[in-house]
Amino acid sequence: MSSQSLVLYECPATRSDRVKFLLEEMQIPYEKKTLILSKSEHLSKEYLEINPSGCVPFLIDSSADVKLIESGAICHYLAQKYKKNIYFPSEKNIKEQVAYDEVMFFITSTLDPICFNLFFHTKRLPPEKRIASIAEESIKKFSRTIEFISAKLEKNKYLLSDKLSTPDFILVPTLLCIKEEVMKYPIVQRYIQNILELSSMQKVREDIKSLA
Repeated sequence: MSSQSLVLYECPATRSDRVKFLLEEMQIPYEKKTLILSKSEHLSKEYLEINPSGCVPFLIDSSADVKLIESGAICHYLAQKYKKNIYFPSEKNIKEQVAYDEVMFFITSTLDPICFNLFFHTKRLPPEKRIASIAEESIKKFSRTIEFISAKLEKNKYLLSDKLSTPDFILVPTLLCIKEEVMKYPIVQRYIQNILELSSMQKVREDIKSLA
């Protein structure tokens, strides 16, 4: 039985990085249980008994009897619960809530799938399985959609304010997968570089290096 109320099942270089980045930045104690996907540890009988979906990240919060999959949902839950060292919209300010929701849904519904296709068809898949037309179309779509992010960063240091918020924790690990494309956009590149200097992100990157 874990001594920590928060237990995170994760694998480096997956969407688990979003949750770890958030937890490290908020300095919330948690137990990390790493599952190596390449070894199919996420499909073990023991893990499937507690998480039938077999996915990571997977969060257990025993203090609230909460079990969650989906990195976006986990990050939102943790940010809303702790609100430590980060920006979170006021429950009494509808404009703040709407701005938060807009960026969250834009990243997860619009930008994330584009980045996924771009990453897979330029880097992740073996060359013989990459489809050039998908990569080219993804680059075009990315150039249009990243303008929304750039506009936000012209107003603040981070996406919603001068403090990190849930959308930042969701977005940055995704953009790091396509750094070559991000470098074409100076304001986004500076944003990424600032975050890479944070100790919370450095801990996440160390986990990725240890897996290599």
